Amino acid sequence: MNQNLNVIEVLLVEDDPGDVVLIREAFEHNKVYNALHVVSDGVQALEFLRREGDYADAPRPDLMLLDLNLPRKDGRQVLAEVKEDAELRRSPSSCSPPRRPRRTSRAPTTCTPTPT
Repeated sequence: MNQNLNVIEVLLVEDDPGDVVLIREAFEHNKVYNALHVVSDGVQALEFLRREGDYADAPRPDLMLLDLNLPRKDGRQVLAEVKEDAELRRSPSSCSPPRRPRRTSRAPTTCTPTPT
């Protein structure tokens, strides 16, 4: 690994262990030498971002990869809370499109990086 590169802190919010493995393998295969932190639901994601509870010593992520269909608190709710928090909304976010259709009449949410 090139010692001149800065490591990016990436928070992956994904409840499917298979998807987590795929993302880890993609990072390794493409020689992405970033720190990947994984949580499996929206509540854990917000605790990590706010450095609460078990995540009190967590690094501030430079990028959050967010699944929209999550247990306990879904990705849309996480995004809404991040957008309302002046400190958290500075971190870029990327959302994965839902694999399962939502059972509402609303249009799908479009996710774009949060401006820094």
